[in-house]
Amino acid sequence: MATARELKNKIRSVDNTKKITRTMEMISTAKAVVCKKRIEATQPYGDKLAEILQDLGSGGGGESGSFPLLRVPEQVRREALFVVTANRGLCGGYNTNTLKLAEKYIVERNAEGVQVDIYMLGKKGISRFKYLGRETVGDDTRFEDRPTFEEAEEVISPQMESFEKGEIDGVTIVFTHYESASRQKPVIRKLLPITIEDSEGSSSSGREFILEPSPELILGRLLPLSLKMQFFQALVEAAACEQISRRIAMKNATDNAEEMSKTYTQLYNRTRQGAITQEILEVIAGAEVMG
Repeated sequence: MATARELKNKIRSVDNTKKITRTMEMISTAKAVVCKKRIEATQPYGDKLAEILQDLGSGGGGESGSFPLLRVPEQVRREALFVVTANRGLCGGYNTNTLKLAEKYIVERNAEGVQVDIYMLGKKGISRFKYLGRETVGDDTRFEDRPTFEEAEEVISPQMESFEKGEIDGVTIVFTHYESASRQKPVIRKLLPITIEDSEGSSSSGREFILEPSPELILGRLLPLSLKMQFFQALVEAAACEQISRRIAMKNATDNAEEMSKTYTQLYNRTRQGAITQEILEVIAGAEVMG
């Protein structure tokens, strides 16, 4: 059984840990709020951009076939895969769940005869794949809780060019999708080839936009922008999910530390009371002997 001094040291250690986890919880809460606002700020732009592309694609005329980004390969032989993880741990199952989904997807694609070029974003993913002995074509650790559009553009542009040249047949990203403050899940999203579906009952006469100079020119400019925006939105969502996961993990750690502190305190009090009682009994016994 632990002595009173040992229990007191354990209580002090747990209390110090609780201070750290509570501080990290507060920091993650503040960062999660900022990330959520960024999601809310980028979504309307991305939705409107997708709406314009939908309108352009549903106009008919077959002009979409002249754009390399709309190329649909007859057979997929090589694909670029981005996997978004965190640079730090202590965020529950955030990294593990994303990496498990990515690993499963890689195995499935390899079984189909598709070569997957892995681009790992985040130190945790890089460390995991090094441990597993999996090779990655590229990696990047610059993305924290505030990714920028310029950074996203710099990372995705080389793969866009490779797709246009026919060097790869698709681009996919695995990241944690933000659905709400209480629900996030890892997902697989196809970025290339881009597909513009024709909505039912749509026609060029029903367009809501006045297009200048021409739909073809606008489509050629919006396609790359739309792809970069999707990639950027995925990074923003992943950053928000990381902070939410870390906040939950640190809250659980703080709660556990409080329970441990209470348990050790109760055990310390019992041990101390037992020691005091034992000393009193010894004094009484000694007095009786001397009497």
